Amino acid sequence: MDETFENDGWESMDKIPVPEGLYEMAGAPKKSRKTSNDDPYRQIFKEKMEKLAKELASERREEKKQKEEPMVNLQKKESGEKDIDEMVEKMDKIPSPFEEESSEESDEVLWNPSKIEESIRSENSIRKSIFDDLVSDEAYDDDVDSFEESSSYSSEEEQIRRRPKEKLPPPGVKILPKSYGHFENSSRVHLKKPCAWKPEKLYEHKTAPRSWEYPGFEATLPREWDWRNVNGVNYCSPTRNQHIPVYCGSCWVFGTLGMLNDRFNVARKGRWPYTFLSPQEVINCNGQGSCSGGTPGFVFEHGKIHGLVEEGCNNYRAVNEVCDPYHRCGTCWPGNCYAIQNYTRFYVKEYGPLSGREAMMAEIHNRGPIVCTIGGTGNFDFNYNGGIYEELADEQFNHNVAVVGWGVDPETKVEYWIVRNSWGEAWGEKGWFRIVTSIYKNGRGNEYNLGIERECFWADVDISNLD
Repeated sequence: MDETFENDGWESMDKIPVPEGLYEMAGAPKKSRKTSNDDPYRQIFKEKMEKLAKELASERREEKKQKEEPMVNLQKKESGEKDIDEMVEKMDKIPSPFEEESSEESDEVLWNPSKIEESIRSENSIRKSIFDDLVSDEAYDDDVDSFEESSSYSSEEEQIRRRPKEKLPPPGVKILPKSYGHFENSSRVHLKKPCAWKPEKLYEHKTAPRSWEYPGFEATLPREWDWRNVNGVNYCSPTRNQHIPVYCGSCWVFGTLGMLNDRFNVARKGRWPYTFLSPQEVINCNGQGSCSGGTPGFVFEHGKIHGLVEEGCNNYRAVNEVCDPYHRCGTCWPGNCYAIQNYTRFYVKEYGPLSGREAMMAEIHNRGPIVCTIGGTGNFDFNYNGGIYEELADEQFNHNVAVVGWGVDPETKVEYWIVRNSWGEAWGEKGWFRIVTSIYKNGRGNEYNLGIERECFWADVDISNLD
């Protein structure tokens, strides 16, 4: 392998492959070769090269005067390449990289790295003959390690990846353990693009008030509730990653379909098969939201009017596509893809907004999980790796998640929401997280829970055509 010096002031010299013999001539043992700027053998090598250049210039003049064979004791290449005298004769025709502003009669030879690259490129055969000895694999490996350590990132990515650990998290954030987690090498720019839009209208379609809407409502609720384990039955669908295979701002789809999956499972009393709705079909056909964002209301309207389809109809590809029969529900055979005519549709009957701890708990306990909007922060995106999250923040709403229950920490007695995210199992607690409720810090919890209780949605599902 060629050893290429890093740029440390040698200018064009860093493009020259250094022969094995010249390094040893400088007195450097193989394992002492370095590419750092303070390598003492580099200066020795430079001095030896200058001395060698002077000797070669002097020998050439003597050869012309005496017309004798050059007294050069250089070993020929084992591969049978040309003799050194033929190489020297050709070198006479090449602009010397070591001579500049000096006459032919002068013994003074100046170091001129700027001509080295030109000289070598002008005669590839000579370069091959003289510099065919390559540096050891150890030196090459050192260069590779140096390159890997200096891998470039965009300025924002670099700041996030290299920011001092003692500054993370800022006061008010409790995260155990502290880590960059899933997004070690991800761009915060992607995550900070709001995938959850502020609704431009009230998305509501209901025929009667909910139980928690009646005057004087007092919830009689258990201390803890988790739809992942109700009498040993899990009604919740698995967490997914909205950013696979490419980035897509589809949290509004995943958060909403996640809670609808769960509600279909609850309504059907956990009977097989569990519901697994297609986010891609909603992105293609809802007519409003896309990979650039949306709101749960788009999903509810689409599900009520057109019905939703299961994942097998249209697998997730994280892109905006056209809406046609094939992109609604299709399949392929060798040489032919076509739309499926008969497939199951999953309908939404009623839906509407809700907010506040007591209303959320009552709705979750009585009917199933809900979808909520949060103002995710950089600390939440990158640092959460488990535990009960709390952060004093006032970020604008930008992300949708599904709330499936609540609990109380047995040691700290802190009450928390149980929430499913859509960034894959590598993030958080296997794709889930816990966050404080509004009763935290004597009723100041809404300042510490990313606003999760301020804007949520419920929906009732229609199972009349499923059983």
